[in-house]
Amino acid sequence: MLLAAGVLACQARAQTLDPSAPVPVLAGMAILSPGPRALGFDGLAADPSSIGDFQGVVVLAYMRGAARDAAGRAFTIVNDIRIFMGDYVSADGIQRRGAFGFV
Repeated sequence: MLLAAGVLACQARAQTLDPSAPVPVLAGMAILSPGPRALGFDGLAADPSSIGDFQGVVVLAYMRGAARDAAGRAFTIVNDIRIFMGDYVSADGIQRRGAFGFV
């Protein structure tokens, strides 16, 4: 019985957010993909941050390419990569500074 309780405690701890981690944008807000509409993104005026309470610099890279799956079917990959550096309010409510990558 003690072993089972210990396993449950470990599972709960593993699912807990790191208190210094940034908080995603608030629920109900859309995460936008800024970039050229011709590539399928939301436009150049879209907010690139996917972190709530963030003030800093965001670097964006846009990728588009052709690929094939294991069955040989062709498809197009459209993606953006983001790098963030600046101040944010973490999950524990403390203002912090950090750098993050988003692929």
